[in-house]
Amino acid sequence: MTGKKTLTIMLTRGPYVSEAADMALKTALAARRKGYRVNLFLYLDGVWSSHIVGEKEYNNPGEWIRSAVARGIPVTCCERCTGARDLTEQNIIDGVRITGSYPFMDLLMESDRVLSFGG
Repeated sequence: MTGKKTLTIMLTRGPYVSEAADMALKTALAARRKGYRVNLFLYLDGVWSSHIVGEKEYNNPGEWIRSAVARGIPVTCCERCTGARDLTEQNIIDGVRITGSYPFMDLLMESDRVLSFGG
């Protein structure tokens, strides 16, 4: 295989419950800096990270998601998970897409490595 390696990260735990969101987002940004293609999929309570639109004086997963989007990392949320939590494209971070689980399966199949952060 030639070209960049692809890393897909799935985040299943919400922010501020554990360090899972911090570790997943920092890993995504670090992998991108090292030249990897990175996909980030927010699933279950992980979708709450896409809802952090304000500034914080402490760790801010929302800021890291905005950085990921700005660096060309596709960030997607599970459609059913966002719907169950009343999240819509109007109340999540700009650039984050809401998709079904089938596109996530495509990401898995085209990835060299997959990491899951949650519990």
